[in-house]
Amino acid sequence: MKALARYALILLAAILAAASFVPLIPTEWWAVRLLDFPRLPFAGGLLAVGLALFPFLRGAPRSTLPALALVTLALAVNAWILWPYRPTGGMRVEECPVERRLSVLIANVQLGNRNAAPLVEAVGREEPDLFLAMETDTWWDEALKPVLAAMPHALQRITGSYYGIHFFSRLPLVNGGIRHLAGQDTPAVVTGVTLRSGEVIDFVGLHPKPPQPWQSARGRDAQLYAAAAVLRDRVEPGVLAGDLNATPWEIAVERMARLSGLIDPRRGYGYVATWNAHSSWIRWPLDHVFHEGGFATLDVERLDAFGSDHVPLLVRLCRQTGERGRMTPQRDADDVAAANAVLAAAGATERLQPR
Repeated sequence: MKALARYALILLAAILAAASFVPLIPTEWWAVRLLDFPRLPFAGGLLAVGLALFPFLRGAPRSTLPALALVTLALAVNAWILWPYRPTGGMRVEECPVERRLSVLIANVQLGNRNAAPLVEAVGREEPDLFLAMETDTWWDEALKPVLAAMPHALQRITGSYYGIHFFSRLPLVNGGIRHLAGQDTPAVVTGVTLRSGEVIDFVGLHPKPPQPWQSARGRDAQLYAAAAVLRDRVEPGVLAGDLNATPWEIAVERMARLSGLIDPRRGYGYVATWNAHSSWIRWPLDHVFHEGGFATLDVERLDAFGSDHVPLLVRLCRQTGERGRMTPQRDADDVAAANAVLAAAGATERLQPR
């Protein structure tokens, strides 16, 4: 029985280690990209397997020691990837003038969920400046109408699928519209927003399709790079938000951030998982609010579940001035070339220009 348990643990160690290493491969294949999601559960599983293997060291060192070495290496990889998402304080600021504050609430309502009241109440209670709702349909269009009383500036597109989108703002919009970034059939919000200080900032809200069985992640990645191109071509500081169907440590997300100068407020704040609201341990961060260097984070908050498989994410930002508001995006030639190759393969018209 002991030998059987040892072999089972060694096999489990090999599976978890392989699942941790494979997503490091820069490929669009769906199965590889989906393995990027459960980094924290993989790390927890590896730690448990490693501890369970220790008692076998004395009796069977030849088979146990290599397995422990593999577990240690895989744990180190996961720890290195997750390390930036520990709560250290990051770029947070404690005070910010009211006219320079910007709060962004995003929520994937889950198509078919008919429990709108808690979400509408949360919008009224938290009073965000911007509210992005995804997976909306005609039922949600009606259910969210009370939000218009306090947030009269709105954009929407009902698709009849999982990719309907509603955007509400209590601040005036500038040249706002719905676009199909990278030629994909999922609509995105692209607009300017006038802050209380009178300054205009850019906002991009999107919900790309996730990597699905036997399909490439190319469409999702192309939308991320197209959004980076939008922000990069504009002078105003920007915010990008939405259910990206990607974790912040994925290759495509990190490349998008480097190309556009976007910052993830989770770095230094915490893991802040937003999916799956129905599970206590299979959870990871799929919903995001990124900002360019002209902002600092006041707060990142996960609100109460409301029947969707996602929980709402509320991020409060402060528009910075002077030197604190300047940040030059990293536009490495290799990143530009890789992003443009994906955009071309997806049939998109957008391109990033090297600088």
